[in-house]
Amino acid sequence: MKIALVTGGTSGIGKEIVKQLLSNECFVFVNFGHNEKLMLEAKKEFEEINYNFECLKADVSKEIEVFDMFTKIKKRFGKLDYLINNAGTNVDNYIENFNIEEFRKILDVNLVGKFICTKLAIPLLKKSKFPCIINIASRLGTKPCPEASAYCASEAGVINFTKSSTLELSKYKIRVNSISPGLTNTPLAMLGWTSEEIKEQKENNPMSRIGEPIDIANAILFLISDKASYINGENININGGSLLI
Repeated sequence: MKIALVTGGTSGIGKEIVKQLLSNECFVFVNFGHNEKLMLEAKKEFEEINYNFECLKADVSKEIEVFDMFTKIKKRFGKLDYLINNAGTNVDNYIENFNIEEFRKILDVNLVGKFICTKLAIPLLKKSKFPCIINIASRLGTKPCPEASAYCASEAGVINFTKSSTLELSKYKIRVNSISPGLTNTPLAMLGWTSEEIKEQKENNPMSRIGEPIDIANAILFLISDKASYINGENININGGSLLI
């Protein structure tokens, strides 16, 4: 059985990734940060598929909490096959109004958190025959927008961190790739959007829709498979063609 860790796995894209991994005979460690209620709701959905999962609470931006999480993984299985660095957060604001602590928090969760998880996962990934890491970034890491400077900076960092990780970790046969979703129908992404604005986003997309979590989860399943064994150090955009506009 393959062992996976999905950070931020109780909502949105992360939750769908967990569901698909459970449906494909993986044991999944489901990381969540603070929201116990959301975790319990997601847990019920996961149990409808099977019981091959364990929920682990850890703020990915806190090294000691992540260390404890990986200690539990090591104690139970002694290895890790797939690390899906999905956890992320955002606060919209203009640069001149941004609270420095909020700015730092976004960088800490979105970028530093992926570094911490990657660093601590390496010893367990080395125990796998076909290990891989997938970092969830964003289209805004390539094509930034106003009122999201912290998020844009963090996601650009994730894309380049992925490439740097590839250069260092390939010697261990650990493949590292990133996925940059376009606007996707998740609670975090939809926060603050009006129905009219969402309609406009759909109309302006070449595919005439916004993304769904399953679009990203399907790409994850491909990237961890043998069919993607020579894909390494890539950032895959999944956005219906919106970056072309």
